[in-house]
Amino acid sequence: MKHTFAKPLLFLLLPLAAGCTDWLDIRPESEVVLEDYWQNETQANQVVAACYRSFTEANNIRRMIVWGEVRSDNIIQGRGTDNNVAKILDVDINASNPYCGWASIYTTINYCNNFLHFAPGVVDTDKNFTIGKLRSLEAEILTLRALAYFYLVRAFGEVPLVLEPSIDDTQEYNLPKSPEREILDQIIADLKDAAGYARTSYDKTDYPKARITQNAVRALLADIYLWDQRYELCIAECDRILNDESLKLIDAQNMYRKVFYESSASETIFEFAFNDDEIRNDAVRSFYGYSGNIEGQLSFPVFLVDGQRSPFEYLAPGGGMESENDIRLKDFINISNAMASGYYYIFKYAGTQRVENQTGQSNYFYTNFSPSWIVYRLPDVILMKAEALVQLNRNESDLREALHLVNTTYLRANPDLVNDSLRFENYSGQIQMEELVLRERQRELMFEGKRWFDLMRLAKREDSPERLLSYVMPKFSGDQALQYSKMSVMDALYFPILQAEIDANPALVQNPFYELTGTGSSAN
Repeated sequence: MKHTFAKPLLFLLLPLAAGCTDWLDIRPESEVVLEDYWQNETQANQVVAACYRSFTEANNIRRMIVWGEVRSDNIIQGRGTDNNVAKILDVDINASNPYCGWASIYTTINYCNNFLHFAPGVVDTDKNFTIGKLRSLEAEILTLRALAYFYLVRAFGEVPLVLEPSIDDTQEYNLPKSPEREILDQIIADLKDAAGYARTSYDKTDYPKARITQNAVRALLADIYLWDQRYELCIAECDRILNDESLKLIDAQNMYRKVFYESSASETIFEFAFNDDEIRNDAVRSFYGYSGNIEGQLSFPVFLVDGQRSPFEYLAPGGGMESENDIRLKDFINISNAMASGYYYIFKYAGTQRVENQTGQSNYFYTNFSPSWIVYRLPDVILMKAEALVQLNRNESDLREALHLVNTTYLRANPDLVNDSLRFENYSGQIQMEELVLRERQRELMFEGKRWFDLMRLAKREDSPERLLSYVMPKFSGDQALQYSKMSVMDALYFPILQAEIDANPALVQNPFYELTGTGSSAN
């Protein structure tokens, strides 16, 4: 897999380290890295910045959306949908699709590996770079690497686990895939280590939520534990976050503007920030829209706006209507433009604010600036804990506490119902409560790269795609039997490995479903 790793620091540092071009032009890469570069604290910090920046490259953000959202029931085609995305939406997935490639993620991993390999030596060359400073930076980098691997595991199931840097062109990396268990154990161990050294906050920075903190480490750990069905451990990590009084939900009227436009909100735990002068969030702009083009490539299906399958205006099992006037329907989706365009276009991340006039009509104002990409925020943690409690179901109190947590986010988005919360008698069974948590996560977190992974957890718990398909199938038109057949086994819920990776690395084996169906061929 040598070709998947970017060369370590030559191009990585060009946009970040001013005044370096004189010697970069005359020294071999490996010699620059080993002899000249890793000398002081400033250089170590520049590499940390480069690791963050690598994660914000458009190819990575696009994969967070495509891998985590596009295959779910939340997404259908908009206008001008890229052909490779359109094929994924139509379950026409084969190993020639570039979204089956992982090179950009492994580039980020390699940058992290470079830091973890070389940075300890800076302690010996710069007396100001203490062990404490090193450990704090290592905590950030271990968490970024763990996040990268968690995306890979959820998208592919098994991937090569690479923990050493690619230093020069003489190295070979024909590594086989590692089992999911091995990868999860590694990143859990790394995050436990990181939790002990990560900083609690970065209040003095321009983007205080754009660097890894203890809460970010814990949110990722909770997410991994939830995926791994280790529910008590998930709850413990969630509780550590929920006990932090600095994290607060924004009120309903200001939530959209403060969280998805202004960024660094009090409920945000970790986000990737963008500076339009240096790097723009082109992935979100193209998929969701912006002021120059409000019609993004992706849109929201009509059957989820209203009707029996909608998370809005949903007839609760025991009676009563859920989310009949939920502010999130109006805030996250441009419902005013649907009559003219025929599409329910995504507004979340694309706009500055929604203004409702006296007649109840919404006016949507779009931004030309790049929004931050939120990885974790407080509602996600609240609802992760609710999901874990429902799955534990040790007694009725677990389900009651889960309902209380759901009501925390639900009532924020339904302020007119403050004295009429969701009632336990309507959701007294485990299945009903599980479905409620799933709906609330859909309402709250739609378009944030979460929904497909939420449905995947459901399928993993049952070792069957049947219930996942019950959510996803209604978005398809035409020959639904064909789409059903392409998602009818668990292996089909993962992506194939890009054929170019397999051709370059004989140690790699294609994901089983795509070997069986023949869709692993790049000729398809």
